[in-house]
Amino acid sequence: MATTTGLPLGQLTSKKCVRIGSTAIAYATSYRRGFAPLSAEGQRGVPLRGQCPMAGTSHGMFGANSKPYKCIGGRKVGIVWFRNDLRLHDHEALSRATAECSSMLPVYCFDPREYGESRPQRGRKYGKTGPYRATFLIDAVTDLRERLRQRGSDLVVAVGKPEDVIPEIGRKIGADAVYCHTEVTYEETQIEDRVKSAVVKDNGGAFHSFWTNTLHHVEDLPCGLEKLPQSFDEFKSVMEGVEPRHSIDEDESIKGLPLGARMSIQMGEIPTLEDLGFSPPRMNEEADEQESCGFSSCQGGESEALKQLRKFVQDIVSSSKPGTTSFSGSIAPWLASGCLSPRKMLETVMQFDDKSTSNKSKSSLNWIQFELLWRDFFRMLTKRYTDVVLPKARHVLQSQQQCVA
Repeated sequence: MATTTGLPLGQLTSKKCVRIGSTAIAYATSYRRGFAPLSAEGQRGVPLRGQCPMAGTSHGMFGANSKPYKCIGGRKVGIVWFRNDLRLHDHEALSRATAECSSMLPVYCFDPREYGESRPQRGRKYGKTGPYRATFLIDAVTDLRERLRQRGSDLVVAVGKPEDVIPEIGRKIGADAVYCHTEVTYEETQIEDRVKSAVVKDNGGAFHSFWTNTLHHVEDLPCGLEKLPQSFDEFKSVMEGVEPRHSIDEDESIKGLPLGARMSIQMGEIPTLEDLGFSPPRMNEEADEQESCGFSSCQGGESEALKQLRKFVQDIVSSSKPGTTSFSGSIAPWLASGCLSPRKMLETVMQFDDKSTSNKSKSSLNWIQFELLWRDFFRMLTKRYTDVVLPKARHVLQSQQQCVA
């Protein structure tokens, strides 16, 4: 019986995500020997031209108890794991994979844990993701897939836990490495560690993660994470004189999919709200007006983000006072979901600033930098608590428990 990765039986239909069942195993077995899958009559197909006979099987880089197997010519197959970085511009993981791999497969996972309820707080549970944000993310993933297809690639969309989905896909296509952007919250880093463990420790592949979604790089902190100031004013003072790194240009050409990927891997359908456990939100005029600055009135995706960025720049230029344009309502949803890079945003504003000598233009630039610096502060502070504070607290607690015992 075919099952779906990371999902309780019966929660979703298998066509909505990557299938890991008898059909997929049959494909993998056929590709292991370098042949096309069995036909309806049970006859084995012809050998696949150019197919590495060991790729995508238990003998590949992701195979158990085996050394890395390289195809002739040193071809390298990569997986780009999209997370909160649903864009093609200023995407270091994508750029590195494009530079280092001969072929690559982009993947996005709708993690069921993100669409469930949080741990009880004061006797109440809260949804991690609401229907408006879920709709926004569905739009963003749809747009990302379309932009990848325009460049000759595609996007695997799976509903399941990344630590289950990514290694399984890697085994099927014979992947050598996984590329992704790192996150900052405790739960996100735990998921990342599980994926890394499955890829590196268990299967012998490589795992490359990169910092993203801030104006300044975490490595450029003058004080380091351990001594990160706890107040924004101190943080702002520390960051004075630190120039942001340049954004990474979008690659016009993206490496193609691994040979045979479309036959061994289902690209997957993008889930609906109902698939994620939501009822379609009921919209009315009053609600639209009240939530006009939230996800409910926004179209997700990089294409819309770039349109909104141009509109945002025009609004701050035409505004009589800098800072009167709503940052949270005009651009923040696309920044939060990674559809827009903070560095790309600042550089776009600076391009206009270079053409203008007015004081209003200079004030607008300072305001944008100030808002983006706030985002940096909260994101890096979260990273500090995840990487520095929590491990120390856990160590102290374990020491106390040992003393009591």
